[in-house]
Amino acid sequence: MNHNCKRLTAEETIDLLTLTKQLIRIPSSVTDGDEVYKYTEDYLKNNNLPVVRQTIKNPYITYHNFENLYVKLGNGNGPKIMLNGHLDTVGVQRPERWKHPPFAAVEENGRIYGRGAADMKGGMAAAIMALIAFSKRKPEFNGEVFLSCVFGEESPFSLGADTLLREYCFDDYDLIVITEPSPILSVNDYCFTHDKIHETVFPVSIVGAEGRVVLEIEFFGRAAHASHPSRGINALHDAAVLISELAHFDIFTNIKRGRGHYVVLNIEGGDPTFTVPEYCRVLINRQIMLGEDVASIIREIEKIVKALRLKSKVQVYKRHSPDPSLEYKPFVNQDSTYIKRFFDMVKTYNSVFNVPSNTSSEHSLDCRFTTRSVGDFNLFGTRSKAPTLVFGPGGGNIHAPDEYVHKQEIIETANYLLSFLMSVYHE
Repeated sequence: MNHNCKRLTAEETIDLLTLTKQLIRIPSSVTDGDEVYKYTEDYLKNNNLPVVRQTIKNPYITYHNFENLYVKLGNGNGPKIMLNGHLDTVGVQRPERWKHPPFAAVEENGRIYGRGAADMKGGMAAAIMALIAFSKRKPEFNGEVFLSCVFGEESPFSLGADTLLREYCFDDYDLIVITEPSPILSVNDYCFTHDKIHETVFPVSIVGAEGRVVLEIEFFGRAAHASHPSRGINALHDAAVLISELAHFDIFTNIKRGRGHYVVLNIEGGDPTFTVPEYCRVLINRQIMLGEDVASIIREIEKIVKALRLKSKVQVYKRHSPDPSLEYKPFVNQDSTYIKRFFDMVKTYNSVFNVPSNTSSEHSLDCRFTTRSVGDFNLFGTRSKAPTLVFGPGGGNIHAPDEYVHKQEIIETANYLLSFLMSVYHE
């Protein structure tokens, strides 16, 4: 086989970067409507791909008829690979804080700036262009390639991925590749290959993720006149004591399983009058490590509360979620035939095309990372039997002003994906 078939042509590379910028220029938070999905649908159709619109259905939450998009190629008689990503983004709260306008897709010094550039329109564009290029090179093949562009990853409960998993079974798939910005998501996280935490340099492969649970903790004190605080029980004071303890709580029992840290998300309570506050409610995020469950975490907090001898009555419970299947649970899959094939492909591609090595003294192309982040990959990794791999272009400032993605890493992500598909379906 001609090795050049395994990478984008110059024209395809230009199309990839043009697509990335156009996706960035379309606002796509939950309040912005579905224009980005309509644009992507037309783009796929114009490239002769059989795109299907899938209405997001959920008995608990509606998103004004938002839809997923997917493309399925092949005859199904062979290896099955999914490329997945999302096109929705978080919103822009204060555009005046941006150096580059959030929807201008400014290119500067090898970076493309804009809301969603790294998370994850660059990665989604790479997956789309890899599939388009593959379909031109292999119009017929034994197997199946499934491209899914889901909605709702940046909204509660990942309802786009949930709908896809409810309506289709991917248990017989050989690999699911999610093109989230893996170099960003793996920063300061554990590497199975080297059995420690070390720096990450593109290309980065993530094979596991922590989960999360949101807990509500209520404090019931006793009101009193603020001039006589000893006559009351200050719920805010007790909440502050527990928050301080959780912030310093050491749970590094097994770094391979995750870190399980606590983060306070919200505090409600207090009284604007001259009164000792009798009630406080705290919302806390707790990362879930492998081997943990919600019940064990609640017991952990209750044990801490008891040791602190707080005067307020304290109740701990899991924040309501519509369905257990929508919760982000931890997963890891180090060993898989097709994950190994993906790693082998990256090394072969770099050798054939003389890709400059970005590896450091510690990072190598064999590194398998976990991530403390959560997202759609948790649903695919726990609700499907298919191995799930997170692999995409890096950048910076995700969910913050002046978000950017590295231009060259978008190109190389698309090339790696195309090369992988061509190597899997080489017959």
